[in-house]
Amino acid sequence: MERRNLLFAGAALTAAAGVPALLNQASAQSGNTKANRTVFDFGAKGDGVTDDSAAFISALQYAATQGQIVLVPGFKYAIAKPIKYTVANVQGAAWGFLCQGATLISKIRTGEDVISIGSTNTVRYFQLTGGLTIHGTGSDGNGLHLWAYTSGYYLYNCTIQNLSVEGMGQNGLFFEGNVFETTVATSFFQDCKKNGALFAHSKGGVCSAIVCIGCYFNQNGNYGMAVTDMDNQYGGTTDVRVYGGYCRDNQSYGFYYNNGTSPGGCIDQVGFENNCKKLSPGDPNGAHVYALVRMNMRNCTGYNMNGGATYLLRGWFIDLVTLHNCSQDSGGAMAATGKSRLVQVNGSTAHFHLVNSFGGLDVSGGSCTWTADCCTGPSPLGPLKLNKTVTNVV
Repeated sequence: MERRNLLFAGAALTAAAGVPALLNQASAQSGNTKANRTVFDFGAKGDGVTDDSAAFISALQYAATQGQIVLVPGFKYAIAKPIKYTVANVQGAAWGFLCQGATLISKIRTGEDVISIGSTNTVRYFQLTGGLTIHGTGSDGNGLHLWAYTSGYYLYNCTIQNLSVEGMGQNGLFFEGNVFETTVATSFFQDCKKNGALFAHSKGGVCSAIVCIGCYFNQNGNYGMAVTDMDNQYGGTTDVRVYGGYCRDNQSYGFYYNNGTSPGGCIDQVGFENNCKKLSPGDPNGAHVYALVRMNMRNCTGYNMNGGATYLLRGWFIDLVTLHNCSQDSGGAMAATGKSRLVQVNGSTAHFHLVNSFGGLDVSGGSCTWTADCCTGPSPLGPLKLNKTVTNVV
């Protein structure tokens, strides 16, 4: 049996007491002592009880220094100490973990991260793919933390795929500082005490060019996803792009953009439901998405029954805000308030451009302008109508 076939047959081998031995034996028989090593080659037990943190630390160090992908077969691994490594070398090859339905069971209760990877050089091509679940204790830190601080330290061109992080004491995912040009795909971040995911400028580092594809941000203690600046009250990355996925039942906003989106940035085809759980239905401060400066949303839907997300979008804006083919609807307690709206128009020198969108708008204040093309819903000028353009100066 080829090694790859043996690894993917993990479900059939789970009951066998000698699984790690079989995997190591396959490695030895293949004559390949470098490529396709598994965490069992570094001492992991995969029984969900024995602390495997040392094995994962060794495997991560090996992957980084040798430019290799280490396989993580689909077993349960107890993690009692942080899997932490700072990369200083440059291999120029893909490195990291290829997981095969594996689960890390955090035993950490000291506020430390489960996986923390930092850079003190120009480091590229980290990969965490294939299917990994991280179960937190609620007393640990972040599930996966990537960081690079100060000028000259970079961690970029990374790929995170099929990652599920649940129940962390802080954030499910945290990109901090000079972490950029990275893709996060088909991943879940939920039931974390702070945010599902956090992307932030920090310690002088600039986080940018992040793409989230088909990801889910649910039931977190603060935001589903936050994009911000850890060093300043205002600012932060403007090019965290989100394509597809869902965001629901977070205690505060579904998405929070401290600096809005760049002209090329966008939230596209994302569904939002019952966010701002800590607020009451109809609260003027509640929204699925909160942003400053500017925002671009396309093909997004918002729905609220019992959360405080009165609007799909609100914030304070000074630049162009576009909502194309977006909607906000309500039911239950939210519908009974009669206050559900697509957007709250607010800010100065901003222009809101709504196209083919449903849900109407409120004007909160400021001195901005708005235009609604082929939209429906209430407005300060009366009901919006399809095939009619309405323009108003606030």
